[in-house]
Amino acid sequence: GSNALAHLLDVVRAVAANGWKIDAIYAPYEMFTSEFAQAKQHALPALELPTQLAATAFYTPSEFLQLVPSPSDQIVRKYVMQDFIADTLTQLEGNRKDCGKCLMQIHGLCNEDVCSVMTTVQHPEDIDPESTLVFEYMMAEVLFSFLLQLPEGLYREMYYTSLAIELRKAEPVILTNVFETMVENIVARVQFIDVECLNRLSNWLAVYISNFGFQWDWKKWADTAGEAEDSPKHRFVQETLLKLIRLSYLDRVRAMLPDSYAALIPAKPPAHNFKFTVQAMDERTRDVSVAMGRCLKSKGTVEQALAILQEHYSQWADIDDEKRQTLAREMLVEHVFLLGSKTFSHMLNAIEKFMPALQKFGDSAEAKLQIAQVTEDFWLRNPQFFAITIDKLINYRVIDPATVVAMLFDNGHVGSWSKFHYWEILHNTVKKVNMRVVQLQGRLEAANAAANAMADDDAPAAESQTAESVEHVEATLAQMVQEQKDVVVSTTRHFARLLSSDSGAAGELDRAWLHGRFKEFLRTYRVQVMENAPVLESEVFTAEASNDVRQAFEDVRKMSA
Repeated sequence: GSNALAHLLDVVRAVAANGWKIDAIYAPYEMFTSEFAQAKQHALPALELPTQLAATAFYTPSEFLQLVPSPSDQIVRKYVMQDFIADTLTQLEGNRKDCGKCLMQIHGLCNEDVCSVMTTVQHPEDIDPESTLVFEYMMAEVLFSFLLQLPEGLYREMYYTSLAIELRKAEPVILTNVFETMVENIVARVQFIDVECLNRLSNWLAVYISNFGFQWDWKKWADTAGEAEDSPKHRFVQETLLKLIRLSYLDRVRAMLPDSYAALIPAKPPAHNFKFTVQAMDERTRDVSVAMGRCLKSKGTVEQALAILQEHYSQWADIDDEKRQTLAREMLVEHVFLLGSKTFSHMLNAIEKFMPALQKFGDSAEAKLQIAQVTEDFWLRNPQFFAITIDKLINYRVIDPATVVAMLFDNGHVGSWSKFHYWEILHNTVKKVNMRVVQLQGRLEAANAAANAMADDDAPAAESQTAESVEHVEATLAQMVQEQKDVVVSTTRHFARLLSSDSGAAGELDRAWLHGRFKEFLRTYRVQVMENAPVLESEVFTAEASNDVRQAFEDVRKMSA
């Protein structure tokens, strides 16, 4: 942004004022100046700088992430040092262990008085970070700048997490304090952080903590439980704890927390929410449920399960056929999920076994939506299994991506837009569609190449078969591109509808979360958004849309220009 540009301008001016000399860089060649002066001179070719540079490929200083204000006379040294760190981080991305080792030694490339290195002195507490540059602070600032980079990070989030873990293993005392201070400084200003960055920081912190015995100074955030449930700090801390429970188990996480955190974690371990318990059913519903339960537990077939549903519900004369289908669909889905509720592999096997029955009952958009809603109700107390089950149902075409979008933006979720797992499911769904499009584009290129090779070999029969293959891939790709368009347009339409309505959010904080996720969606999928810009402009970003909704779209348009 403008702050980064102003900072870089200050750096350039400072270097120019010093005759373009940078004392931060160790220059061993200066020892051989006299020899070079007597050597043969060569004319160097003109250096042409590239005109098109991807901003995300370079380190951008962030004033927001500074652990302490930089000494005004050190801005050039700091920029050069952090550029060294950033280059090392990007060049050695393929090997986090080597990257960690090199990062801890990179200060050796500079003159000794450029910065202070806490890991090399006997009393690091004597170093004054306000009067000198501290190497470990600069390294943390670069690492977190890349982690929180928008519109997207240069590498996967997990790279920055695993690198931080390697660095802390190398220096368990100093860097533990540095990383904790960095996170605490960010969380102290959490209300100013983009929603996507907050999500990334939560992911980073959960994995980081889980690699070091779940140790963290939780007392510093002890007042979090007293804040509003959808306040940024409350949501950040709670979502981080929920991720820790995913990576461990509830009792382990509860044991490390002060008592004031009780309201931030579930009272019971994650579990299913099976609807058809004996106490909650009338007699004839209980008969169906008991029969279905016995059938599935005794490894009954798809045909046997469908026969049970038909036999029982056909006797209910007080409801019509549509209601019978709705009840039978719910009963089947609940029992299939119950059968697979033990582990991920059990769930996968259960869905796969009863896939024909699930597909049969998901024969319309309304039916698919009911299956998705039953899935959410069943895993109400286990967001992780909810996300995984939805993903598997899409894989097996029991539901489609449009179903997931409709389910997530249901009005029943108003007041819950701050919950991270809804957006995790949305991103998984859109990325899955995009990945299928890319895969089919690759298959089409391969099929066309094969067809051209057949044509050169003058083999009519084989050429005919290949042509049919090309047509099939083209048809499949066209269908998937249309699905991609439907998902992008419908998601954007839902966002705009809710944000432009007084009833689309439960208060200012809830709306702020929704708007933040809207901006994240537009940024992340800006290529697909701009591909469908004509449709979105005519159907979504109209005069009826709120000003901030239209502005978010304009911001993405400028970003894509």
